[in-house]
Amino acid sequence: MSQQALLESKTIAADIVKFAQDNNLKIHPGQEPLKFAELVLKKGGVCPCVPGRNHCPCEFVLDDIKELGRCRCGLFCNDAYIEEYNRLLAERKSKKRLHSTKLRVRPSYRVLPTPHLSSTLIR
Repeated sequence: MSQQALLESKTIAADIVKFAQDNNLKIHPGQEPLKFAELVLKKGGVCPCVPGRNHCPCEFVLDDIKELGRCRCGLFCNDAYIEEYNRLLAERKSKKRLHSTKLRVRPSYRVLPTPHLSSTLIR
């Protein structure tokens, strides 16, 4: 990545963080502003997720969050969405942990050796 592109990505990432702070939003835990900014830059500065949205953050973010709790890209979200996300994540981890600690009883089949009968024993 060129120095110019890196500088532009950092500027876009700073705009993303500032937008979130100004609107009392959160950045989704699975997203990183700089990586998302690089994606925006690759798409020419337009929204990388929803065709027809001319920039990021776009003017529809707040409407999306009112409707879904997050924007369509999944970059910005509200507190309620984060709480639900964390609850589901903890539930999934708990199920994995429970599943991995269960004793697995598998039937044990052992083939017993067949006694070798020599032809001298069989008459």
